[in-house]
Amino acid sequence: MIIFFVPLHEIKAKDIMRKSVTLLFFIGITGLALLSTSCRNKLEDRAQQEAQEYTMKYCPTPVYNYSRTDSLTFDPKSHTFTYHCTLTDVMDNSDIIAKNKENLSQGLLKAIISSTQLKTYKDANYNFRYLIHSASQPKNILFDKTYTPKDYQTE
Repeated sequence: MIIFFVPLHEIKAKDIMRKSVTLLFFIGITGLALLSTSCRNKLEDRAQQEAQEYTMKYCPTPVYNYSRTDSLTFDPKSHTFTYHCTLTDVMDNSDIIAKNKENLSQGLLKAIISSTQLKTYKDANYNFRYLIHSASQPKNILFDKTYTPKDYQTE
C-alpha cells in the first residue's frame, strides 16, 4: 500500500487560499454592486444639484429667438432632465408650432446629440424633456417631447 503524504500545513494553506479567493470574489462582487449603486446615486445627486444651480444662476434666461428657458428640473426616478421653456411673440402660436413640430423636434434632438456638456448623462442613459409653454397663455403647452437613449444614441 502506498500512502501519499501531504503535509498538514499545505492542506490548510490550500483550504485557506480557496476560502480567501472565494471570499474576495464575493466581497468584490458585493463591492461592485454597492459602488455601482453609489455612483448611480452620486450621479443622480449631481444631476439634481446641477439642475438647481442652473435654474438659480441663469433662469429665466433672456429671450433669444423668441424663446427663453424658465427652469431646469431633474426627476431622479425617471432620470429625466426637463427644460421648462416659453415661446414669445410670433413663435407663441400653436399653429406655427404644429406645422413645424418635426423641425423643432429634430433640431432639439441634434442639439442633444452634439452636446458635450450632456455626455456624462447620455452615457448613463438619462432622458431629456422639453416642455414649452405659451408666453401669452402660460398654461397652454405648445410642445412636449422627451428624448430617450433610443433617440439620441446614434451607434
